[in-house]
Amino acid sequence: MRPVNRGKTPTNPITSEEIIFRHYKEAKPYLVERIGCYCSFCEKRLTQLLEVEHILPKSLNPDLEFAWDNFLLSCKTCNTIKGKTETNRNDFYWVDCDNTFLAFDYPSNSSEILISGNLTDAQKAIALRTLDLIGLNRRPGYPKLTPADTRWRERLDIWGIAQESFKDLQANDTENMRRQIVRTALGHGFWSIWMTVFKDDSDMRQRFITEFLGTCRDCFDADGKPIPRLGGNL
Repeated sequence: MRPVNRGKTPTNPITSEEIIFRHYKEAKPYLVERIGCYCSFCEKRLTQLLEVEHILPKSLNPDLEFAWDNFLLSCKTCNTIKGKTETNRNDFYWVDCDNTFLAFDYPSNSSEILISGNLTDAQKAIALRTLDLIGLNRRPGYPKLTPADTRWRERLDIWGIAQESFKDLQANDTENMRRQIVRTALGHGFWSIWMTVFKDDSDMRQRFITEFLGTCRDCFDADGKPIPRLGGNL
């Protein structure tokens, strides 16, 4: 999952006062402006049906229903599966406070998302709970997979597009080609797959980090390799 930085609570451009949201859906345009129109969990790009997600469920934490720091963006599938599950900050990895890219591996040409082998046993347990929370491990053969949940198939599709883009760059390594690949990635989403396919190309990795709105740059070194997030659990 792409680590993001949503920034501080938006302010009124005239008064410079923090905006008080009277309905959580009012936060959506500010979130899109800060972190892009991508699901914070499965990473797909959505121009419609993108929902404001409460990290800590509003039904269980009514005092956080309108809190900026409790908002992310989510597709309907991820949001529905997460639902009203009671959560806290320490039992899961969150894209707004951890380097979630360190937690998971994206195997080549696969619909799977795996727990990173570089984690400790305790960290692996947290990563697994995170996958279960959003159902990102659901794929054919998984008992809870529903016909409406096509996230696994979309990951496979993007794998093909990203790998074709990688071959195109090998055959024609120009600035225009690199810019076009970034535009293609932005148009489809699934940032982690693009980062994985171009894992040995530090220039492309830095472009993905920079061009995808709100990616937490402090989670990566100069070569685009992930590093622990300051103040996070990972």
